[in-house]
Amino acid sequence: MSSKTIVIAVANNKGGVSKTTTACNLADGLARTFIVDSKPTGGVLLIDLDPQGNAADFFGVRQAVYDQERNPSGKCVSFLLKGEVSLKASIVPLDRSAEGLPRPNLFLIPASRELEYAAEDLLNQDYAAARRPNRDHVPLNNVLSHRLASAIGPFNYIIIDCPPKLDILKNAVYNFADYVIVPTKPDYISVVGAVQHTEDLYRLREQLGVKARVAFVLPTMVSDRQVMDRQMQHDLIKTYGRNRVARPIPLSVKVKESPGAGGQTLFEYAPDSPPALAYLDLVKKVKVLDG
Repeated sequence: MSSKTIVIAVANNKGGVSKTTTACNLADGLARTFIVDSKPTGGVLLIDLDPQGNAADFFGVRQAVYDQERNPSGKCVSFLLKGEVSLKASIVPLDRSAEGLPRPNLFLIPASRELEYAAEDLLNQDYAAARRPNRDHVPLNNVLSHRLASAIGPFNYIIIDCPPKLDILKNAVYNFADYVIVPTKPDYISVVGAVQHTEDLYRLREQLGVKARVAFVLPTMVSDRQVMDRQMQHDLIKTYGRNRVARPIPLSVKVKESPGAGGQTLFEYAPDSPPALAYLDLVKKVKVLDG
């Protein structure tokens, strides 16, 4: 597919700011740009690092996700990170052509609650390796870069849906990702949280040399009728510059309805709606990164 892969983490320390909604719609929107005459010319891989595993729900493929009792043979990114399964064995195709939702070049590595335990295991392995060096040990800070190395090249984009608190996997994500998109609601507390998050990333770049850098701050759930919303957008532009603040995603019931309508993205459920058009603008901005 591609000789160059761009890795984008969708992250913010604050919950409820539309990280999963953004990651899933961005992944689908990007995948659609690689369809020519109904045939794929490139591909997109979405990685869920939130133990809630809502990316699978968003796309209507929960049945493929690991559950200790209901689906012990299901998939979860935790097994890949621990080196127990291959990348290929971790991927869930999101193509649902038989149900009228063709996605031939969109793929997911889902998450489950098992990821919480896996992250602790990886941290403990790091401590053990520090006391007794093991040449087979993969350092925690490089675990994503190592385990996902074979995805670099085959996919044009890798999108990472991050949990509200990366904690243990923070350095691993920022060592693997090229860019970070930071969704934020247009209220004072959320904007302060977004600024704190980006400042944290700047420090990691300076002190630890992590690779990722902020691509865009994305205002979500925005109502232009609200004076506060307009003021917060102004403050974001003042802080980051107009080019770093993406087109706001309007507050709309369509955003909430689409996953519940059989696991559809906005581009499938309401392609001409204001939030779909705003996400399309984000797709276009991402496409010119490193362009």
